[in-house]
Amino acid sequence: MALSGMGLVLYVVFHMLGNLQLFEGSHALNGYAASLRDMPILLWTARMGLLSLAVLHIALAIQLTVRNRRARPVAYAIRRYRQASVASRTMAASGSVLMLFIIFHLLHLTVGVIDPSSADRLDTEGHRDVYGKIVHAFQNPFIVAFYLAGQLGLGMHLNHAVTSSLQTMGLERAAFNRLLKAAGPTVALLVVLGNVAIILAIFLGIVRG
Repeated sequence: MALSGMGLVLYVVFHMLGNLQLFEGSHALNGYAASLRDMPILLWTARMGLLSLAVLHIALAIQLTVRNRRARPVAYAIRRYRQASVASRTMAASGSVLMLFIIFHLLHLTVGVIDPSSADRLDTEGHRDVYGKIVHAFQNPFIVAFYLAGQLGLGMHLNHAVTSSLQTMGLERAAFNRLLKAAGPTVALLVVLGNVAIILAIFLGIVRG
């Protein structure tokens, strides 16, 4: 569970960093996307690997939830939380929101089913106009609202998942406790801020097509 989760976290971080090239203009982002498509074997290997990690992660999450419920078939008479954060108590909910968001995101910007109007558009250099597609998408307030909700789910999930995974993998040490506890919130904040910056910069007209 921890290893598959960390693999997905690394992808989320690199995906956000790659998308930040939008602020450098269409040439940078479209060139980056084209360079990935020029390596189809590597690209599809990465896609299949990510899909496998996601399926494994979800399956293990369900399995662990079932085991936990079987271990305590009778609920607590009084439930008082001493250390468990809101993020840790809502992992199932944030994970569900995140899964729905990922499906929507893939159908929207990757497959082009939800908004096919800009799916096959090319830029002046003959590359797929990924920049134009993203700018077009985030001018729609309903799309923006859905993506912002997805970022909330992503941030809540990362906030607990990163620190918890590092602890599970045995990296917890007394000398590094503060750094370990800060790892999850820090990664969550950076990823969400990066993604939200892209969404709002387009919606507010700071970045234009």
